[in-house]
Amino acid sequence: MKCLVSTDTSCLINYEVLKKYDISVFALNVIVDGQEYLDGITIDQPTLRDAMRSGKNIKTSTPPLGEIIEYFENLFSKGYDRIIHFTISSKLSSMYDLFCNVANNNFPGKLFVVDSYALSSVMLSQVFLAYDEINKGTSCEDVIKLLEERKLDNVVLFIPENLTALKNGGRISPAIALIGNMLGIKPVISLKDGQLEKEGTTKHVKRTILDGVQEFKEKYPVSDYDYTVVEFDAKPEVMDYLYNSINEILVEEGFVKGIVPINVCAHCGPGTIGVVVSKKINGKSIKDFL
Repeated sequence: MKCLVSTDTSCLINYEVLKKYDISVFALNVIVDGQEYLDGITIDQPTLRDAMRSGKNIKTSTPPLGEIIEYFENLFSKGYDRIIHFTISSKLSSMYDLFCNVANNNFPGKLFVVDSYALSSVMLSQVFLAYDEINKGTSCEDVIKLLEERKLDNVVLFIPENLTALKNGGRISPAIALIGNMLGIKPVISLKDGQLEKEGTTKHVKRTILDGVQEFKEKYPVSDYDYTVVEFDAKPEVMDYLYNSINEILVEEGFVKGIVPINVCAHCGPGTIGVVVSKKINGKSIKDFL
């Protein structure tokens, strides 16, 4: 039985890398001043950065039902019997419910939709695990069981440069954003049980990130977990300092440098820095796949 792994662009996607694998990608959209763009295809990080820095109106929305159906019809027409498709956490988006409806109504028993309960490289590690298992001959049903067992075994921490994008997305009030930006206060946000939670605030981004990595290392040893440092238009001198400092903390195996997925950037804004910790893929590092 021929099975395909599919995902959307909420994970840490590099299209050039994925061309090496039999993994299909559904591009999500970003809307800039009413004009729709496809994540990673007709819009890239620098374009989105410039749009956000210049104060343009940035939104995301769910894709049209017809486009989703057409996407999977095209894949099944290539001879695949089953497809496992990953979505961003259902607690962050309605994407999972939307794709489940398509699976149940249009491709019953053929399309399996997985709620990653995550985003970024955590989601990507799940994608590569599924790909690795399918190539070993594991059934779709058993692959999904494996994914369920590791779904919450990860950590995501990120700090936006300011509160503007969160305000524009309706996640905080304009008054709180104004006061926070004036005082230089930045929110510290984590991903727990598939949803974003505010851990606190900080004025010292570098110290907070490094303290977080040190704390994570005690619970998530580098022998068993991958560390990815992500950023979206953060200051080069800040990132150089963090890269060097984190490398000293994780000296055994180091970390992966990455970018924040575009549809996530649309909500957190430029200047965002984060650390993502995900379980290794059958003992292999995510670096082995990139």
